[in-house]
Amino acid sequence: MDRNTVHLYEALGVPKTATQDEIKKAYRRLALRYHPDKVNVAEHPDHETKFREIAAAYEVLSDPKKRQVYDKYGMMGVQMAGTEIGAQLMEIESLLCTLFFSLSVLLILAIIFFSFLSVRVDGKVNWNYYVVFIPLWILDMILMALIISQAARPINDEEEEHHEENDGDTTPMAQEERKAQKLKEKKRARIIASGFALTLVVLAIIFQVLIVRKANDSSSISAPTVFTPYFIMEAIFFLIAIIQLAIGFRTGVYSELTLKSKLVVLFEALWWKFLRLIFAILIMLRIDNKISCSWAIIFIPLYFVGIKYLAQLIIGYRSFSQMQNQEMKQQGQSLMIVLGVVFLIVGSLSYSLIGLLVAKLDGHSYPVARVLIPVFIVLSILLCCSGCCLPCMLLATTADDEMMEREGAQIRLVSPNLRIEDGNSSTSSTAGPSTSRGFGRRSNNASTHS
Repeated sequence: MDRNTVHLYEALGVPKTATQDEIKKAYRRLALRYHPDKVNVAEHPDHETKFREIAAAYEVLSDPKKRQVYDKYGMMGVQMAGTEIGAQLMEIESLLCTLFFSLSVLLILAIIFFSFLSVRVDGKVNWNYYVVFIPLWILDMILMALIISQAARPINDEEEEHHEENDGDTTPMAQEERKAQKLKEKKRARIIASGFALTLVVLAIIFQVLIVRKANDSSSISAPTVFTPYFIMEAIFFLIAIIQLAIGFRTGVYSELTLKSKLVVLFEALWWKFLRLIFAILIMLRIDNKISCSWAIIFIPLYFVGIKYLAQLIIGYRSFSQMQNQEMKQQGQSLMIVLGVVFLIVGSLSYSLIGLLVAKLDGHSYPVARVLIPVFIVLSILLCCSGCCLPCMLLATTADDEMMEREGAQIRLVSPNLRIEDGNSSTSSTAGPSTSRGFGRRSNNASTHS
């Protein structure tokens, strides 16, 4: 976003601290000087451009709201102030701060939860598992509050005025009816989306409660009962994916694709859902001792996740290697190498965690705190980034912008309220000697005092 917040003030020749009266006087004087009907074209050949620049500057600075936006975001902010995307990006800094804060709270709750879990499983404390899950209860309540507040937030109908459909009936009553209908549809869609999100959160809470009951007393409830809310959530996700695919194929979105490409689309939409479902079923059967294999076999679906992404990286690198455009080829290969390094780091930590967890579940005497070392490493790095590094980078960028603004504001233009005049004449031909004599007298006076 263009952060030059002094250009319009420079155009009028006033400082950023100028009052509305000073801005108005400066505009009037400059408008008279560069008005097409009064200007001397020989002296000011670019008078039209200058006059438009002055008028544009006054239009923004004379409006207190536009001036406030300009002082903070520059002309880009003023231009985007009335648009839908502008409403989202206008407070981008506060949104980023909110995002960093929310992410930090989430990571802190996760660290606390895994710390509670490790000391409870290792027998360091004898807490009830309802106490161990307190960080998750807090997170659930936060999510529910956000969903409810989003559903209760009033709908902004200002943008509806910009999207009125012209269907031949332009009477005020018809426009009001269309507007009311659109608002009703928008409210209905928001209620449905909020209800869907709230349903998922409630199912997740029920799933957590059943896990706690099973952990406190393994004989009190069966594993299929514990996993029932989870299977309902997976069924909802699977149904949504099927509906989206059906709509895509029916509307012709995928009609131009080859059979191989259609199969790829189908695979990308469903593969992770199938793996999650298979993994949950294996865990359920192993917990109830319906199968007695090693836990390493239970985690096989997670091994396929790494294989899938590794295959994608290899295929992507080979695809970029076959490109004729050398620039795109080098950029693509570099991107794949970077993603490969990220995959190596994340995969090492993830599969280290899986290996330690499998060893613990198979009966090895590893403390849970040691098993969760990769988790604590990742969460600590992310917390450092969200709570320190990224906010500091944002503050540094803002500080640089403010410093540039202050440096720009220090440039003092000759005020349009000042005139260079001689005692006998106000023409420009005598202005130079008068000014010279004035400076000369000042120099003489200075030398006399010295």
